[in-house]
Amino acid sequence: MLQGKNTCNMKEPLRGKDMIYRAAENFKQRTLGTLPTLLERLAYICSLQMPDGQYRHWGLTRAFGPRQAQDAIRAAHAEIAMAMVESPVREIYQDYQEAVGREDGPEVLKPESFVLTAPVNDDALLSAHLRLLQDSVQALAHQERTTPQVA
Repeated sequence: MLQGKNTCNMKEPLRGKDMIYRAAENFKQRTLGTLPTLLERLAYICSLQMPDGQYRHWGLTRAFGPRQAQDAIRAAHAEIAMAMVESPVREIYQDYQEAVGREDGPEVLKPESFVLTAPVNDDALLSAHLRLLQDSVQALAHQERTTPQVA
């Protein structure tokens, strides 16, 4: 039998950072990995966020526990939000058009549910930037729907 610090006893539960890492990787691969665009991923995470800043994700919470699920989603939220603010509005709007143009387009991008928020971490600049991006996408979509097409 192998012994030493590089072996893993599968009977011992994962703890601390290992569990958070596993939860984060699970969330990124199994949940966010099914969403093709950065905008869809961020809008989906924002749809999980409750008014108190906590996230609701039954499967991740059941598999990893409430603390690890919260930490994993919060970390993904911060990472994707930062990537979003570094993206040109043109690319974000193209992602939006691609997503809503699909037959099975996501509910989170429908006008009544589309919201981009920052993780609760008191970063007012990030929150303002995401709100500006949300408003820009909504304004472009509205303009596209209401502007007569010239032949």
